Amino acid sequence: MKEVLEKIRPTEEERKAVKKVISACTGILKDRVKERELHAEVTLQGSMAKDTWISGDRNVDMFLIFSHDYSEKELKQYGLEIGVLGDHEIAYAEHPYVRNFVEGYEVDVVPAYTFREGIRSSVDRTPLHTEYVLTHLTDKDQVRLLKKFTRSIAVYGSDLKVQGLSGYLCELLVIKYGTFFQVLENMSTIKPGECLYLEMPPSREFTEPLVFVDPVDPERNVAAVVSLENLARLVHHAREFLKNPEPSQFFREPESYKRISGTELYRIDFQLDVIDDILFPQLRKTRDYMVKMLEHHGFRVFNTAVFGRGILIELSVFALPPSKKHLGPPVYEKEHCERFLQKHAMAGVDRDRIYAVIDRKYVRAGDLLRDLLKNRQGFGKDLISAQAAITLVSGNVSECVY
Repeated sequence: MKEVLEKIRPTEEERKAVKKVISACTGILKDRVKERELHAEVTLQGSMAKDTWISGDRNVDMFLIFSHDYSEKELKQYGLEIGVLGDHEIAYAEHPYVRNFVEGYEVDVVPAYTFREGIRSSVDRTPLHTEYVLTHLTDKDQVRLLKKFTRSIAVYGSDLKVQGLSGYLCELLVIKYGTFFQVLENMSTIKPGECLYLEMPPSREFTEPLVFVDPVDPERNVAAVVSLENLARLVHHAREFLKNPEPSQFFREPESYKRISGTELYRIDFQLDVIDDILFPQLRKTRDYMVKMLEHHGFRVFNTAVFGRGILIELSVFALPPSKKHLGPPVYEKEHCERFLQKHAMAGVDRDRIYAVIDRKYVRAGDLLRDLLKNRQGFGKDLISAQAAITLVSGNVSECVY
């Protein structure tokens, strides 16, 4: 892995540049805390603090850790006032924080409370995570390898868009198993629902596909966001890498959506301005409803995906005959049969059930999808009013899909 590490370790130039940005931002934030006489501490968190970042990373996590004397309203207010360092936008997690753009770096300034039993927000654990990793991690390069590998196979990122592995989860896996190769050895045989831990077994039952008990909070599953599909991808690619551990497997290009011959591929684009953590759960909910309705009407969905602002649905059966067999009750159920025949003309008997031949409401899948877009039943709440367009795609789709 020497060749890979030479490419992914931060260079001295990168370290000097980010150190300069961190020092400048820390100074500004500390001065503002002092000026307002606030009980708050300015700290560096995330991969920069733990030195598990990869060459090219440009995200810096600064935390304003407040005393519990402050209300949540005050926490948000002071966090947004103090956190602006120049060009910025307001981002949202459990509560709003400031995302700054400083000399080519993305500097997030996140307000949090000092951790104590009975946390007030999920980010309160973050300083404890940093301390735990700094205390227990012996080889940071092994984390770099795991992060780069999971990025290459598109399963890195704990946001609701990706539903993959967080940086902290990668660090814990290396702490548990020791090396990148040993992590992959164990991931190659893991089963859904298997529970991993470092300090103590879980204090409650978890139901997610992958479970890794947070060593600083046994009530929390660090891997809770990892989807079943991404766990399966990790297992598969771990096996493939162990068969053929080539450096090229760390540097894959993002794959576009590739359709198969003979299918119909529909692309539904929405126009709206919401953050990814709100948008992607709604896209998946809407996609699942569309698939349910397509299957209910007799079409067959081959594959689906969601992307930046839309949904892809590929169908293996996308055109149907104008009529279909409509099964009625068994002939032995006289009253039910009579009610059925009041509505339909009997066409025959299928085993012991009478049936009629009726007209289909939808012969083409595209017509059903267009009606779904008109009615918006079963859609995510922000997608109900968003402008949308549906396109029958002739080739592959270049967007990165999830």
